[in-house]
Amino acid sequence: MFLHREHDPSGALLIPQSSHAWLAWQLSSHWGNRRFVRPAPRAEVLAAVLLHDSGWTEFDTDPGVDSSGRPVTFDRMEVTEHLAIWRRCVGRTSSYSRYAAILVATHFAGLVERKTQHLLARGDTAGARASQAFRAEMERLQAGWRESLTVDARYQPYLEGPAWQANCTLLEGCDRVSVYLCASLEKTFRVLAQSSSGEVEEVEFDGTGDCVWQVRPWPLEGDRVRLHCEGRRLAKTTFGSDDELREALIRAPAERLTFTLQRPSARSTVSLSLIH
Repeated sequence: MFLHREHDPSGALLIPQSSHAWLAWQLSSHWGNRRFVRPAPRAEVLAAVLLHDSGWTEFDTDPGVDSSGRPVTFDRMEVTEHLAIWRRCVGRTSSYSRYAAILVATHFAGLVERKTQHLLARGDTAGARASQAFRAEMERLQAGWRESLTVDARYQPYLEGPAWQANCTLLEGCDRVSVYLCASLEKTFRVLAQSSSGEVEEVEFDGTGDCVWQVRPWPLEGDRVRLHCEGRRLAKTTFGSDDELREALIRAPAERLTFTLQRPSARSTVSLSLIH
């Protein structure tokens, strides 16, 4: 889960991974224009974005609290549990599409490489070994699915080279944008995107307040895109027990949060509404 604006006087919005993935999918469905590459094959790439965190559903319904009484989030949990959820994400995606699953497995292989370096830096050698084993497992899965798809004309153009890299970059970029928005991180951040010429460019997102972001260079269709996610409004973010958090989640009102992305020259308004 993500805690959006944790210190907001009205309370933090607890956003599940599935809603974060839904927001990333909305972004991917608008991605591409004359300057930036569109997802292709479209259905499979968009499926990868939507399903890449599908293994978190069970955890997010009952995350429990950590030693400080805060809801357990993806960045503060045991390594083995985190890796098991990532493994479930890949498995569930594969039941829809092997090509989508290759993208998700590649995505997590990259994330776990950074996770391994972090674990080694803090002296957690057991966690680092588990992460390295997970990466090797993802690479084996990728190799098997890739071999089976090389004979399929639908996927042959997208298994290597610039077309393959464009899809990997798109999944990573949409995921990163959604993380920054849902977790209300830095006001300004950048992601990579592949241009139609095959070059990788930096795209900057600059928050201007009220959930409005100026984006340059513009990588999407049209001049403005509104993205949505949903969460539960919590009056507080520390709890005495898992049971107390469960009760709070049952009582917490659901809310829809809207983000507006626009060209620097555009103007927009945004609203936050309660779902009944």
